[in-house]
Amino acid sequence: MYCQRFALTVIGSYVALVMAASDSAAADATPRVLQVALAETAAPNKKDKVTAEAHLSVDKLPPGSECKILIRLSIQEGWHINANPAAPEGFIATEVAFKGKHGTQLGQLQYPKGKPIRMQDFDEPVSVYDGKVNIFGVLKVPESAAGQAEEMEIVVKYQACDDQKCLIPTSVKLSGKLPVAKTGETVRSINEKLFKPQDK
Repeated sequence: MYCQRFALTVIGSYVALVMAASDSAAADATPRVLQVALAETAAPNKKDKVTAEAHLSVDKLPPGSECKILIRLSIQEGWHINANPAAPEGFIATEVAFKGKHGTQLGQLQYPKGKPIRMQDFDEPVSVYDGKVNIFGVLKVPESAAGQAEEMEIVVKYQACDDQKCLIPTSVKLSGKLPVAKTGETVRSINEKLFKPQDK
């Protein structure tokens, strides 16, 4: 069985578009870097409380159609970020924004349900995410983008807190190029396990 993983992944201060291909004879194939966007430095920043990666449901973007996308956040142990929607009212919710040079749009975002926790000085529970967080959405690709490389940027805005303090709101950014299929070209489904219906 042939399977393929297609992801935008943060590596330290670099952002890399990676694809790993594997089959039953090579299940542990090493990911290959296809496109790298150079940031200010290559050294990992230990101050970052959240890292992110993105996975598609197809091997190429389908022109004139839609595909699914998963944005997975990894939150440093001992820290949490506010859920979406945020609670109590007035807290800064975690939000995903998307830009595509050739007109691809991100919609139908599905944020997971937050986990209620009790924090000092608050009468009601605070709704948060911790550990691994999966945010699902749908990419709508214009027909005019056929055969091109969609230059895209995903920005996840969040505020990280621990049991004693909250940091200034910040963001993590993924950027890279995604191939768009040519008109009439077959687009294959991939990452089926990642996009199985989630338990509510």
